[in-house]
Amino acid sequence: MGHQDLDQAANAKTMTGGPMQRLTSIPPSPSGAEAPEVVDQAADAEFRRAAHALGWDPDSLWVGGYVQYEWDHARHVFETCTTPIRGAKVLEFGCNFGATSVVLAALGASVIAVDVDSEAIDLARLNAQRYGVLTHIDIRHVADTRQLPIDDCTIDIVSCNSVLEYVPHDILPEVQGEIARVLRPGGTILITGTSSRLWPREVHSGVFGPNWLPRFVDKLTARSPQRGVWPWELLNGFGPGFENADRVDACRSYLEAKHRMGLSPGRLNVLRAMARITTLLRVTPGLLTPSISVNLLKRDAQKVV
Repeated sequence: MGHQDLDQAANAKTMTGGPMQRLTSIPPSPSGAEAPEVVDQAADAEFRRAAHALGWDPDSLWVGGYVQYEWDHARHVFETCTTPIRGAKVLEFGCNFGATSVVLAALGASVIAVDVDSEAIDLARLNAQRYGVLTHIDIRHVADTRQLPIDDCTIDIVSCNSVLEYVPHDILPEVQGEIARVLRPGGTILITGTSSRLWPREVHSGVFGPNWLPRFVDKLTARSPQRGVWPWELLNGFGPGFENADRVDACRSYLEAKHRMGLSPGRLNVLRAMARITTLLRVTPGLLTPSISVNLLKRDAQKVV
C-alpha cells in the first residue's frame, strides 16, 4: 500500500506504451511558485545511496525523477482545486518516496505525509531534505492507516495519489472512514491516478484480466493479483457527507487541470463532450477513465441529510 513496487516501476514503459518523458509545454505556476530543485547535495548523495541499497534506481522516473513528474502533472490538480492549496494543511495519504509532498510544500502547503512502508518513509525524508522542504513536511510511518495519528477535522485537503488500490480490500472502508474523520467540513479529498476495475487492463501492472475476476477466485488459485477499485467504492466509501466536487463545478477544474498538463486538443474535446453527457447521469469523466480522478468535497455537518 502507498507505493508502486519494483515490478510496477519497471513496467513504466508498459504502462504508457513508451518511455515516460517530461512534457515540453508545461505552463508556469499561476501562483508564482517555482519548480522544486535539488539544493542539498549531501542529502542528494545519501538519497541515491539509500535508493541503491533498497534495489531502486535513483535515476528512474519513479524514484529520483518523480518530483519533476509530479510537478508537471499532479501540481495542476492541486492548483485548480476548489480548496486553495497555499497555506492549506494537507495530508498526503500513501506518500511513497515523498515526491507529491515535495510538490505540495513547494506550492505553499503544510504537509503531513504518511505511508505504511518504513523504507519508503526513510527515502521520503531524504527526498524532502535534498529539495530543501523537509521543514514543511511532517513525514510519519503509520503501520496501520485505520488509525491515523491526526486529530479530528484538522486537515484541509487529503491527497490520495495512486494509493487506494493498494489498500487491502477488506480494510478499505475503515481506511476511508479514517480519512473522512481527519478532514474538516468544507475540505477536499483529491483522488488521482487510481486504477479502475471498470477496465480489463490494470494500469499499474499492465496485466489484462484480474480487474474483472471476482475476489473469491483468489482463494481458489492462492494468488492475489493487483486489482484496481470500482469507482463507486471511491465515490460512496467515505460516507454520506461527501459530494462529487467535479460534478458541482461542471468539471471545470478537472478539464482545466488536464489542459495545463498538456493534454492534446482532441483528447480534451473528448473529455469536454464526456463531461456534458456524464454529468447528466450524475457521474463525471474522471470516474470512467482507466485511472480514476475525482475530487470529493466534505459538506458541512449541518448540510448532511
